[in-house]
Amino acid sequence: MNLDTSEKQKLLEPWLSVIGLLTVMWTPIERKIDECVFLLSSSTGNGKKRLSLNRKLDYIKQCLPQAMVCNLDIDEIIQLTKVTAQVRDVCVHGVIDSYGDNKMVIGKVQGISDDFHIEMFTYDQARLFSAGNNLNVLYEIWEKVYTDLSASAGS
Repeated sequence: MNLDTSEKQKLLEPWLSVIGLLTVMWTPIERKIDECVFLLSSSTGNGKKRLSLNRKLDYIKQCLPQAMVCNLDIDEIIQLTKVTAQVRDVCVHGVIDSYGDNKMVIGKVQGISDDFHIEMFTYDQARLFSAGNNLNVLYEIWEKVYTDLSASAGS
């Protein structure tokens, strides 16, 4: 397929729109998660900072008051958060290798190993757009968790 620059740009724009959405809209979600961690650590007297998202989510799950747990499926919320964050991480820190109408391949350096290893991630439109759609849902969920924690801290 030999596409001119204009056609390539038209193919790339929907992908970049979703990547931009994932980039910009993730921060408010993580801020709500950070606020939840702060409220929970303030109430327990444990001011230790949890830097990674996984540690923050584990801490919230561990410390969330039982009265709130029955109203939420915290495991489902955490899973949705992690899946969306993983897609966002690849999009933000990866390099687009190839793309077409319905598929994009992004290579991301994996910093876990001692070797320089680039892992390739293939996203179809449905998966990438689904991650974008998760952002509003996740923000509403974490805003509610924070609001409920705030209310219980004030009572």
